[in-house]
Parts: sequence; C-alpha cells; structure tokens
Amino acid sequence: MKTNLILVLSIFLFGISHAQENCQNFRTGNFQNMENGILKATIQRNDSIQREQYGEKEVKLRIDWIDECSYRLKFLEGNEAFWNSRPKGMSTPDLIVRIIDVNGNKSIQESKFEIDGDFVYRSEIIKVE
Repeated sequence: MKTNLILVLSIFLFGISHAQENCQNFRTGNFQNMENGILKATIQRNDSIQREQYGEKEVKLRIDWIDECSYRLKFLEGNEAFWNSRPKGMSTPDLIVRIIDVNGNKSIQESKFEIDGDFVYRSEIIKVE
C-alpha cells in the first residue's frame, strides 16, 4: 500500500513538473492563435509585452506571470472599439490566461476576464520559429 501511494505521488509530481517545464517554451516568441483550425491572430511575446495582430488591428498588452503556466494580460493600447464601449472612468479588466496542455510546439490555453469568470475562451496556440 505504501509503495502504491509513493508511486502515484511520484507520477503526479512528475506530470506537474513536466507540464510546467513545457510552459516555459511559451513564455516568449512568435505564435499563432488558432480557433477551430482558423488563424485568429498572430502574437509576438517577450518577457513583459505581448502584441497581437488581428488582421489590420493590433493590441498591446503587458504580461505579468502568475506561475509557470498562468499569466495576466493588462491592455495597454489598441482595439479602439473595445475601449470606446467601456464606461468612462471604468478600468479595462485584466485577462487571465492559463496554459492547460502542451504538446510539442502547440498548447491549449483558456482565457477569461478577471471580472467575468463565466465566459472562458479556449484556443490553440502554435509557436512558430
């Protein structure tokens, strides 16, 4: 019984460690955001800034890493229609992103606004060289 418990805990801890190590590959670089096989955006990310290009529209965001596989995006500029739809004086909600699966150069992420936990956007991110 004790051996089984140790084996299960070892496998669990290895899985967590391996997933977090793989998330490191998605901290910086160039990416494509795919949704149902369709390119939705291109992403350029360094340690502190993420730029997203949606056709002609560009959004600039600040990145604050929460842990190895989760980060907060704070809108800095871009997407004028979104900014104009916000009530005056109301700050833009942060976006919380969690990498939930990594497979090679692809990851699955879930994103949600910090103030509205009900809506979750799930997409595939592909790291491009």
